[in-house]
Amino acid sequence: MFVSVGCSLSADNLREITRHKGGSVLFPCSCSDLNTKPQKLTWKTFRTGPLTEVLNDEHYRDRLQLFNHISPANLSLFISDLREEDDGVYRCSTEKEHRDIRLYVKDCELVKKTAVEDMTVFTGESVVLPCVCTDLQDKPKSVQWEFIQINHSQEIYPEQQSRRPLSTHIRPD
Repeated sequence: MFVSVGCSLSADNLREITRHKGGSVLFPCSCSDLNTKPQKLTWKTFRTGPLTEVLNDEHYRDRLQLFNHISPANLSLFISDLREEDDGVYRCSTEKEHRDIRLYVKDCELVKKTAVEDMTVFTGESVVLPCVCTDLQDKPKSVQWEFIQINHSQEIYPEQQSRRPLSTHIRPD
């Protein structure tokens, strides 16, 4: 009879996960034998260069959760409030082996129209100007609307939040 010592990780080595900025992600990692407790567990990332420890990194402060205190074989890592700079490769390691997970953090990409849309409205009427992320779950970092005329641009939002006169900026040709 052969008895394995330590934790053998389940699942394939490289997985890819895409999440939205501001959302959360669960990186699955567990021992194939749920009665096994690993002697060593580390989560590292190739996020910004050399391999760095995730669990003690200030970048992740108050955003991480492990589950091995509930179930010792569950080594999964939960990250909340995702940021663009969280994008990268994450590694779950035990004393025997490791599993890599590639995280892509998406930001808002605007739906691109090929032509200018003409809209006709009358003085005093309201109008809704379309501006939409390609994925409705994405949250833009910031929003700015400008009214552009020849040699002039006027910031409408967020500069003007009420119906006060627009400030005019001269644009170079």
